[in-house]
Amino acid sequence: MLLEREEHLKFLDEARNSISRSGGRLVFVAGEAGVGKSSLISEFLQSLGPATRKAVGLCDPLVTPRPLGPVRDIAAGLMGSAQSPDEEALLFGGLVEHLSHAGEPVVLVIEDLHWADERTLDWLKFIGRRIAMLPLLLICSFRDDQVAGYHPLRSAMGEIGPAWKKQINLAPLSLDAVEALAGSTSLDPERLLEITGGNPFFLTELLVQSTDGGNIPQTIGDAIDARLAGTSAEVLRLLEFASCWPGAIPLDVQLALPPEDGYDALTEAIGKGLLTESGRKLSFRHEIARLALYDRLGHPRRIEAHRFFLDHLSKQADLASHLDMIVHHARGAENEELLLRYAPLAADNAANLGAHREAARFLEHALKLADRLGVEEAAEINERWAYEAGLSLGIDADVIAARRKAVELWREAGREDRVGENLRWLSRLHWYRGEAEDARRYIEEAIETLENSVSSVDGTRAKAYALRAQYHMLQDEMTEAVKWGQEALMLAEPLKEVETCAHALNTVGSALLFRGNPEGEELLRKSLGISLENGFDEQAARVYTNLSECLIEMRALERAEDLIDAGISFDSAHDLDAWTYYLVGRKAHLRLEQGRFEEAVTIARGVLRQENQTLLMRMPAQIVLARSLVRLGDADAGKALADALASAEKIGEPQYLTVMKITEIEQAVLEGTPEAAVSAWSWLNALDRRLLSPRKRGEAMFWARIAGLPEEETSADLELPEPVRLFLDGNAEDAGRAFQLENSDYLAACSLAVSGEAHLHQEADALLQSLGALAARRWMRARNGACGLSALRRGPYRIARKHPYGLTAKEQMVLRLLVKGNSNAAIADAMNRSRRTVENHVSSILSKLQAKDRVEVLLRVQSEPWIVAAEDQPDMEIE
Repeated sequence: MLLEREEHLKFLDEARNSISRSGGRLVFVAGEAGVGKSSLISEFLQSLGPATRKAVGLCDPLVTPRPLGPVRDIAAGLMGSAQSPDEEALLFGGLVEHLSHAGEPVVLVIEDLHWADERTLDWLKFIGRRIAMLPLLLICSFRDDQVAGYHPLRSAMGEIGPAWKKQINLAPLSLDAVEALAGSTSLDPERLLEITGGNPFFLTELLVQSTDGGNIPQTIGDAIDARLAGTSAEVLRLLEFASCWPGAIPLDVQLALPPEDGYDALTEAIGKGLLTESGRKLSFRHEIARLALYDRLGHPRRIEAHRFFLDHLSKQADLASHLDMIVHHARGAENEELLLRYAPLAADNAANLGAHREAARFLEHALKLADRLGVEEAAEINERWAYEAGLSLGIDADVIAARRKAVELWREAGREDRVGENLRWLSRLHWYRGEAEDARRYIEEAIETLENSVSSVDGTRAKAYALRAQYHMLQDEMTEAVKWGQEALMLAEPLKEVETCAHALNTVGSALLFRGNPEGEELLRKSLGISLENGFDEQAARVYTNLSECLIEMRALERAEDLIDAGISFDSAHDLDAWTYYLVGRKAHLRLEQGRFEEAVTIARGVLRQENQTLLMRMPAQIVLARSLVRLGDADAGKALADALASAEKIGEPQYLTVMKITEIEQAVLEGTPEAAVSAWSWLNALDRRLLSPRKRGEAMFWARIAGLPEEETSADLELPEPVRLFLDGNAEDAGRAFQLENSDYLAACSLAVSGEAHLHQEADALLQSLGALAARRWMRARNGACGLSALRRGPYRIARKHPYGLTAKEQMVLRLLVKGNSNAAIADAMNRSRRTVENHVSSILSKLQAKDRVEVLLRVQSEPWIVAAEDQPDMEIE
């Protein structure tokens, strides 16, 4: 019986029993080492009936963890030794599919999650986001004293919705429990509590050594030493060797340990409780005991033990399944030759499973010894480490330095093609860091190197040209973007370099469409088709992002709506978090252009509340928030505008900076301080004309005309949208009607506001009132005087009068219950409605969110939490 754990066992039992009613749950069991996490979980598993399906996965304390190790354990326990050409797909989508068809609740356990590899934490997020729709209780243990705020586990846990996870924090035992454990011995419970802090494992170790009523050891180390003192030399030697193998040791390995006839020693170790047996594997009763024994080993003995394990593993038929352990023991044995041989192979395995952090760690062992390799091998290691570390550990100075080292080594080897490839990557790395000038310098050097190299291949040049095209597009240099993108296509298409083709088509299509050429949309949709067909998820996400922005700029708002919703569904289903939030930011942009400013604010703030997003992915939401608050006349508008402008300046791309400069002019107009717009207008006029699309140039000139700023160009000299041209030609009313025809009610109202006609002012004010554009209504009154306009009054409004996806009040109630994991029957009971009525509501929700099933609805809500409106949303006051 476990002391003081009854409530925790009851909680786990209730969580399991609630699954059939309200969906799956994830329970974290946290506490210090030895506090009883494994004992609690084991007791719970033993309480389950034999019909309950369950599986356990273990994280081991390796130098570099096994990629997806515990998930592979779980999959084997649930599905046997199922084989798949794509093991990663089997362990992610395949496992979810398997669980979704389970008739009864399944219990899965992952022990010691603080040792988990990167990909296992990705899996945890993947399952955690879907768990409400699965018949699953997932229990994960971890040591909370080893998981600081910056630990990757904390980040993974934070991305799982609070409604679907709970945490059990195991406290040390109380004095009452210690007294119960001490029983009839003469040991002082208070003294036991003082030494052990109430830790159950420590208490057990001390009690084992002190049941005769002797002195209590001063430390746990003393207790473990005392326990080993009575063992034979053979058992001690076996245990010392075993302590060098982290985690559970397969029985065949244990039997091969010294002494040669080790069966008797092994039997004695198990009989004394020093080792425990489970599933043909042996382990120490606790990791603390293993570490205590390992710490007392001398350096030579450690090397001897690690060499023994290396020798044993090297004789295995399936070396590939032991690479992580081979690297661990090669490091312990200080065998640099084997580290150089096997660490890159282990990195390959990890990368194939998507465990890029572990791949980088494996390669780091080889990187430290790279000076022992030949020039090309050393260059390869630097290049590979930079790639894996850049994906998983961040793009820091070490990653940049490794790429530069690779350039240096490939030059020494005379491989200009590889020099160019690494220069291309340096450009990309600096672009991610927001260092535009360095990005330009490296891509130009890469192209020059590749063009002048006799050894470079067309495929490599095509990649460089495609990246150059993307760089120019992001700088709004569309002519150059089209030129380089077409060059990339000419090289890539004959070689069937499909992903490069998708990339280049995306860029060329975007560049054409941003400049008003409708042929660009066809190229973008072709890129999307190629990407979806071939599983190029990030390329597909890029198409959704670029095409949606183009359609918004073209004022094709309905088509943009459909595309954005499809893109958000795709990104959410594929866990492309960064792209998801960027596209949700674009959804906010669409709401802004539709004149739905309050909804735009709601969506933008939802994005900005998400953690761990890069500046680049937050940028659309930041811009929309600033522009919307400016138009709503919100007190926070100035700060939001300053923050967005600072972010845009840090990134340095004209596509963001131009919008913010135009917004500065608009704000100056609305606040009646046109002199404050001079700097932004001068900045815009200093830009190369090619860097502004017709619509952006038009909107800048629109606000500059109202501000009375000097114009360096006339409308006749420029290609501008028709409503803007009419306005600049002095036809304010005609411009207003033209703006209305393209669904730009806000600009229409502002055009009518400067017409000089009182009846048009009334019409403009009514339009602005319907939009909630308080700042423009104030500006109208300051500019035109009363002119028959009613006084502005203070009154309540809701943050979002209309649900962004058009869900009715009843549908929103159903949605709130659905995302908590409730079945249709449970929702019907909760709402006192028929099951058929609920099914109709669920069907309507799926349709409006463009989701194929309840799982996709759950994912959308996690990407866009504002979809589930609060039941009692507070009102706000405006003037």
